[in-house]
Amino acid sequence: MTATVRVDRNGTINHWDAAAERLFGFSELEAIGNSIELIIPPQSHACHGRGFARYVETGTSNLPEVVTTTGRHKNGQPVSVKISVRALVEPGGRITEVEAFMHAG
Repeated sequence: MTATVRVDRNGTINHWDAAAERLFGFSELEAIGNSIELIIPPQSHACHGRGFARYVETGTSNLPEVVTTTGRHKNGQPVSVKISVRALVEPGGRITEVEAFMHAG
């Protein structure tokens, strides 16, 4: 099961599929329009925010192609996930969205 989640440049979730619902426990209605921090443990918000901002501004990441990390389930429990991301880029080269592919790790 691979979950696909897409966020805009501000980190707002705009795509949340059924696999993401199963993996993290939040329904599509609960996730869409919320910050990606919804599924990031609070202690990781600042670090993620800095890395995400750098990625959308520069298109470069210091992370490997696949990252194993800990997400947060709706019930507050940690979820081990493997994540790969790709930037969605407009014709001028500006990143408009970031798409993440996640599965239980």
